[in-house]
Amino acid sequence: MRDLLKTQIVAEDLKRLYYEINNSRRYPFRFRQAFEQYIYKSQQLTETMRKEFHSLTGNNWVAGKFTGWNEYTNILKALRNATYHGHPLALHGAALTLYPGVEFATDIDPPSELDFVRGYRIMESTLFIELPFDEEFLPISAGFPIKNITPGGPTHAFPLKEFISYKLTWRLLEEGVRKATDKAGTTDAVKITLHSYPVLAAYSKYYASVLNENRASS
Repeated sequence: MRDLLKTQIVAEDLKRLYYEINNSRRYPFRFRQAFEQYIYKSQQLTETMRKEFHSLTGNNWVAGKFTGWNEYTNILKALRNATYHGHPLALHGAALTLYPGVEFATDIDPPSELDFVRGYRIMESTLFIELPFDEEFLPISAGFPIKNITPGGPTHAFPLKEFISYKLTWRLLEEGVRKATDKAGTTDAVKITLHSYPVLAAYSKYYASVLNENRASS
């Protein structure tokens, strides 16, 4: 049996949760459970480092000496505080949908020239219903009537591709999370994960390096 450090176990948990979050976007309950565990494990990583580092070196671990923290890891801290103090994690389903680069009959302003050049346009929609227990994500994108119909051509534009994500609810934002999300410019749980996990992975490597140095000199 491999003699793993406790911090290595938590770091591996975080890596597996990172992949689970990305692979479960169409399954709201799975996504929420994985994201909630990811928030918890990000805190457990530092707590484990503190105990383990002191046990192995006799010195205190100082997380603040790591210089890689960013706005997204700050969101995780704010989410930990909000969920720990009695606000269970709930999310709004969201979708980024690619449509053909044509003008819709419902458009108030015409699409940008870029939409026509690249051949598609992007529409964002949010399902403002908390999805704590839904097993599957119900598509919320629809077809749009085309403004300039060509003879024999389609009358409606339908989605080419849809990317599912989830956004933090107003309740969480109002419980101390808004300041952190405003600074990062997003409430998107997938984006928060994508931009925080590389930091946590680098933090684990930094810890291992400092631990080895201290053990070698002791």
